[in-house]
Amino acid sequence: MKNHIKQILRTPVQSILIIVLVMIVTVMLAVGANLWVASDRLSKNYEDDFITIGTVAQKADTVRDEPRWDAELKDYRIYKRNRYNRYVTPEDLKFPEVTYLAEPEKRVYWGSYTPEYLHEVETMSYSRGRSTIAVEFTPMENDCVPNESVKVSVTKVLGSDKTMEGSVVWLCDHYNKEPMELKADKTYAAWIEEGQRRHGKRWEEAEGTYPEALEYFAQPVELTLYTPKGDKMEDPLEGESIYEVTAGFYDTVAGKRLLAVSDAEIFIFDTQPVVGTTSTDLIMPFYEGNAWVYEGRYPTKEEYAKGSAVCLAPRVFAENNGLSVGDKVTARLYFMDANRGPDRLPSFHFCLLGLDGELLKPFEEQEYTIVGLYDHKPLVKGIGYDELIVPLHSVQNQTANIVDYGAMADDNTSFRIANGTIAEFLESSAKHGMDNLVFTFYDRGYSALKQGIQNLQNMSAALLIMGVAAVIVLTLQISHIYITKQKRRLSIERMMGMSGKKCRCISLAGILLLLLLGTVPGVAAGTALAGEIGIMGDKSNEQTAEAGAEQAAVAQAAEESVAWTDLQLEKFSRKYSNHGMAVEMDVDLFGQIEGSLAVSFVMGCLVMAFGMGISGMKVRRILRREPLYMLEDGMTGR
Repeated sequence: MKNHIKQILRTPVQSILIIVLVMIVTVMLAVGANLWVASDRLSKNYEDDFITIGTVAQKADTVRDEPRWDAELKDYRIYKRNRYNRYVTPEDLKFPEVTYLAEPEKRVYWGSYTPEYLHEVETMSYSRGRSTIAVEFTPMENDCVPNESVKVSVTKVLGSDKTMEGSVVWLCDHYNKEPMELKADKTYAAWIEEGQRRHGKRWEEAEGTYPEALEYFAQPVELTLYTPKGDKMEDPLEGESIYEVTAGFYDTVAGKRLLAVSDAEIFIFDTQPVVGTTSTDLIMPFYEGNAWVYEGRYPTKEEYAKGSAVCLAPRVFAENNGLSVGDKVTARLYFMDANRGPDRLPSFHFCLLGLDGELLKPFEEQEYTIVGLYDHKPLVKGIGYDELIVPLHSVQNQTANIVDYGAMADDNTSFRIANGTIAEFLESSAKHGMDNLVFTFYDRGYSALKQGIQNLQNMSAALLIMGVAAVIVLTLQISHIYITKQKRRLSIERMMGMSGKKCRCISLAGILLLLLLGTVPGVAAGTALAGEIGIMGDKSNEQTAEAGAEQAAVAQAAEESVAWTDLQLEKFSRKYSNHGMAVEMDVDLFGQIEGSLAVSFVMGCLVMAFGMGISGMKVRRILRREPLYMLEDGMTGR
């Protein structure tokens, strides 16, 4: 054995070169293996931290022209309206190939009539019932036709808010091409709304042409009830915009409807929006971090699935009514809006009357336990005043009193799929002919993360493949130099009486020494190099974070300036929020790579196993031959 080792050491340049090559190959394998293990760990660690949400918007099938008479224009004004041959439903999105983590939902909101609570709109400086109101009036001028702005005196307000009684306003039957003539000695009733610019000869002669002055325009009280499929129900009454008040008028269908609508206009101040969902993450303000639970907790998956009577309540509503986590709040549902989310401003864009012409009556009442209080950024889109968030399945009658209906839109339809399956989902949607839908996906940066992890895996795979190939070539070369070319020495040793086992051990011992001298420093160097990659990633991440912090500070200062100086809104706090987990994540992959001595050791053992295995097979095959044949082969160089 000593002689064989001396034979190896007598060729130091060749031996050193072999050792260096073994070390380089070991480093390649160690770094590649560490990167692979790190990428696999990162993929598993971040899988639950990222959520992929998709929103859906249905494209209109056609656009139709809707003419409407305009008294100021004295002609029809053409409005473009989207037309849908059929509304796509969440059931249409349940493709067999797609597994949803949260199934598609088109969120609606219910109006909850709860006058026992103080609602946020009641605390605002907003005149109750002044924008739209049912009134009786008489013309201030001689007989006139309200095809332009005319002066009228409001003699009676039909609703509970009598503020406008005795007022003189400008009125026009703005959207009626042939309005009725108003007699100076008669009383009329109408549902009027402020909003059109005053116009006409009377206005110009009396007041001038100040463009900001608004008139009240009369409009018919038309029902806006829909079927669960989105078809508008036929109104049994062909309403007029202005009625003459005669004896017994309020006993007629039209008169009763005016009385009913006069009370409906103030219901907004006693109505709380209730939104049903199957997951808080599907509500975009929560997903994007613009709304968050600051006290208590979110409803659990089980509570959402079972439709438990739990809810999230907004901070202002809770403070106005002395409510806290654990208290109960009543929801008294009386209408459903299946078109858009709750309005931020206190107004309705639909009628609150039923087919009988009476005010809609509550169809469901339930007490909800507050499990969490939430807050949101000022003027956030997608959250209504005092909005109560409940499990969708907690509402039993989900199709009653539908007062508005519309197509799927980005702000009311969403779903959740597994991370990294966006491409597969789009393929399925195309396969099922959903070309009239526009899908938008949000994954908090998972696509970029996945690409980064994939790049990391590709890099590690390349190093491992090259390393394994280099190991095979190198060990074949080592066995050739130190075994195949040593046939003459092996044959002489055999003829001198040395056993084949001992010859094999002596030959492999020298190769083992070379491999050890290369793999041991290679394992150490590979571990250190993998760790150095992580350190460089940390430094780069720190520099990026410092730059990002400066930009965030500027943005926060600007945001607070708007909130405090321009908007004079109440300051909000995220002290207990989960906002940090909700926003898009910026993950430094290289900064999380750590050099593992155990992983590098395994790679070193792999190099040793390759080298010793190939050399062992080759020396065993050579020693099976007769010594004389071995000597002959060695002398001829074969």
